[in-house]
Amino acid sequence: MSDLLLIVSIYLVDSILSSIYTQSFLKIKYGQKTVLAAWSAAYFLVGIVVFEILDARFPVGEVTGIFLNVCILLFMQFLFFEKDLQKQFFVAFSFVAGKEIVKYILSVFSIVSNGLSSKILDCFIAKEIIYTLEKTYMWINIFTYIVTILCVLLYTLLLSVFLRLISQKFVKKDYLLQTHENIFLILPCITALCISVTIKMMIISVENGMTVIIYDTVPVTKFWIPVICVLLLSAIVASVILFQKLVQYNEETGKRAILENQVRQMQKEIVEIQDIYTDMRGLRHDMRSHMANISLLVKSAPASVNEELENYMGKMEETVRKLDFAYQTGNPITDIIIHQKGQEAEKKQIRFQADFVFPQKLSIDVYDIAVILNNALENAIEACSKVEGKKEIKLYSYTKGSLLFIDIENDFGEGIAIEEKSGLPVSSKEKGKLHGIGISNIQRCAKKYMGDIDIVISDAGSRKRFCLTVMMNGKPTVVT
Repeated sequence: MSDLLLIVSIYLVDSILSSIYTQSFLKIKYGQKTVLAAWSAAYFLVGIVVFEILDARFPVGEVTGIFLNVCILLFMQFLFFEKDLQKQFFVAFSFVAGKEIVKYILSVFSIVSNGLSSKILDCFIAKEIIYTLEKTYMWINIFTYIVTILCVLLYTLLLSVFLRLISQKFVKKDYLLQTHENIFLILPCITALCISVTIKMMIISVENGMTVIIYDTVPVTKFWIPVICVLLLSAIVASVILFQKLVQYNEETGKRAILENQVRQMQKEIVEIQDIYTDMRGLRHDMRSHMANISLLVKSAPASVNEELENYMGKMEETVRKLDFAYQTGNPITDIIIHQKGQEAEKKQIRFQADFVFPQKLSIDVYDIAVILNNALENAIEACSKVEGKKEIKLYSYTKGSLLFIDIENDFGEGIAIEEKSGLPVSSKEKGKLHGIGISNIQRCAKKYMGDIDIVISDAGSRKRFCLTVMMNGKPTVVT
């Protein structure tokens, strides 16, 4: 009876945990509760029928049983979840590897627990606490059920911890696995399954027509087999962690390359802009000098000519004013960037307000501020351009001691998905989500100065506002 309870409990645990584990990786076709209930019931019934009832009549080998288990999981994933073959194979193999390895830890625990209960029972008999055959059978049954319950609890704990670790460490679940990457993830699982088959062949053997258990002939295996099993499970988890680190490293490398390319391009443009800016200042000065001289001549000209010249002078004055930048920040680079972004916003009928002052007294490189302004304002304009009706962008800055704060507020219309781990908006412009890779570049520049960014999303009635605050710590420069 206790054996039946153990078998049924193990299958029940497998069915529930497999459903929860699979849902953490794959997209379900139906409601979450529906899939959980249907999957658990189907997996439980199929497991009992295939591996208990049919196996009793048509025994299958250990390898065949593992293959059948993987096929059953893949078939059920096809029924209940969206197609994602690469991830489906990994989920199936990792789950089967986990439950097969945990069973060997459970077998050692069961043998040790039964041995301990036998010693306790002998002690009770020796002290005459148990003195009848009826009580002996009763206590045997009690100990058996206690060991069975403990085995089920231990199995549930170990398998759930293993599956939870994989699910948590597999951070980029939306990442599309390539075939070679999937092989890298599945190989440790296949290795663990092969070793589990080998361990099973070693545990039970036949000598002189008698079944021999290795735990009895080589007691030290009660220690080493669980250790090997734990190492195998750890290797699977470690491979997932390593893979995720490689994915994140490649992403960071790509982002860094984009940022470096931005900086190089910006440095090249800034040199040209500075020359143009200097020439424009000289041109404005010369133009105003010429206009002042012409004004003196106009005063001495006849009345008819005077009126015509004044109209001409007014047009010239208007042209000169266009050469002036609307935003005087104290640095030509930031003047140009804000001026360009302001004009771009106005073309898209976006109200643009800026109150930015370049922190002359702080040791913050203008290139880094340029990267922040360029990326932040570009994202803001892109977000506002998708909004119907009233839309605006506000840029302002202020300093507190050695700290520089840059705030950019803008309207947005579409939903913004926030990545749980980084806390940043998901960079996926193909899917229509806003504030892409530029946010990570802004954060990288802020962290260069022991700072960071803060994002606040507000939804006040019909208007949705995105507020980005950048904080940078720049040691004040000593003015001599």
